[in-house]
Amino acid sequence: MPYGIEDDPRDVTRMIAGMNSNMPVKRRSLMDYIENGGYTYETKGGGVCSFDRSGIDFLDGFCTDQEKIMLKLPIFISTDPNSESGGWKVDGRTEVSVLSRLLGRRVHSEDRMSIYYADLFQLKKDIPGLIFTLFLP
Repeated sequence: MPYGIEDDPRDVTRMIAGMNSNMPVKRRSLMDYIENGGYTYETKGGGVCSFDRSGIDFLDGFCTDQEKIMLKLPIFISTDPNSESGGWKVDGRTEVSVLSRLLGRRVHSEDRMSIYYADLFQLKKDIPGLIFTLFLP
């Protein structure tokens, strides 16, 4: 049975692009959510996703004032193409600082941290709706 060009399962780039179609755009800072409310974000596909205030409250009590200004939500965690074990990573000084404290982990680089499945599970439990996983080729 032949596949149409749009249905070709060998087109990995298109498949990954489809997986990331709900990627957030116009991310706001934690401070903006604290001060202005509106617990939603827009997606690349034009949709709007909402999340519970509990994650904002958790981060509000956990972050420094500077981190509240710098931390953009939702936090992106992406596949790590350099990982031999197929893990995840988080990039960014503020993101690494906050997540390393939240997970109780020591970091080896100020702006990059490996995330494992157990960590991802814990983050999604602690700050539901504020962690977004990206798939990179």
